[in-house]
Amino acid sequence: MTDQIVRRYRRIFSGASEPRQKARFSKHQAMYDKAAWIVRFYYMANLYFVYNQLAGLREDGLSSAVLDPLWPVIWVKWVGVEQSSLIILHISIVAGFVGMMFWQYRSARLLVVVSQLLVAAFSNSFGSINHGFHEWFWIGVCFLFLPARSGRGDSPDRATRLSFLMVFSLAQALILLFYSLSGFYKVAAAAGALVQGEVGGFSPDAMAITLANRMLQTGTDAIWAPFIIENAWVGWPLYLGLYYIELVAIFVFLRPELHRTWGLMLIAFHFGTFLFMAIPFPPHVLINAMLFYFSPFAPDRFDWRAALRQLPVFGLAFRPLLAEGGRAAVATRPSIKSPT
Repeated sequence: MTDQIVRRYRRIFSGASEPRQKARFSKHQAMYDKAAWIVRFYYMANLYFVYNQLAGLREDGLSSAVLDPLWPVIWVKWVGVEQSSLIILHISIVAGFVGMMFWQYRSARLLVVVSQLLVAAFSNSFGSINHGFHEWFWIGVCFLFLPARSGRGDSPDRATRLSFLMVFSLAQALILLFYSLSGFYKVAAAAGALVQGEVGGFSPDAMAITLANRMLQTGTDAIWAPFIIENAWVGWPLYLGLYYIELVAIFVFLRPELHRTWGLMLIAFHFGTFLFMAIPFPPHVLINAMLFYFSPFAPDRFDWRAALRQLPVFGLAFRPLLAEGGRAAVATRPSIKSPT
């Protein structure tokens, strides 16, 4: 019974049944190689982010703002703000170098996660919360579960490769879950407003109102916001499209044909947050490029028919049409008879 339930839900999440599963399983060595390089790049990029945060850490340490330390840095109360900032700054530098050079070792990956937690907690202890690096941190937490000393020059055994890929896919699933939760809350709020007869996310002018309120509250001058405010009808399909992309993101996890497509759309979404709202999310662009556009599970060649069939919800309408087209193509193909 349990196996039947698991298979049923896996079929729901993975969409249409594709004959690729058995063939793709044999490619796990190539998938492992790609995933290992992405993990390496994560720790290289992390060193860049460490360097990029140094000025902000130093500035926070010298700030006269009231400190309300979060639990990971509660000890700042006794050590002092400036001294604590210097301690965290140097831990972050050491962890950045160690993570890049020795990422194969779990102890090095743990040091990186601890340093990220300290930096995030200290930076968010001055009265406001910045969510910019939360995803980056949680990817590091996922990578803690990578097999110990994996990624060395010698080729690991099959069990290690598969374990590595499972942990890598855990990071993908977690990020997609974050987007789906974000989409769920947006859709729930929009549905609540619709039921109550109020202006909400499903309203044709929802995006225009959101951008106008954002500009008034923050005093920002987003590049494309005035155009949407003046042409609200253009923003409506963009808003509804974003709801769909975020809400169904978790279903993309078991649909590798959509990994690159969703990676590009999520990257475009974060470019949009800057162009429309003047909100930058540099780590999120990098995350979606690493985990999804360059996903080790994505097919080598993009097949638009397979991608349309795999679209959550809307793919149901394309499957019969594309399946008939595929059968027609097979039927018109000349057969080759073996000589007798």
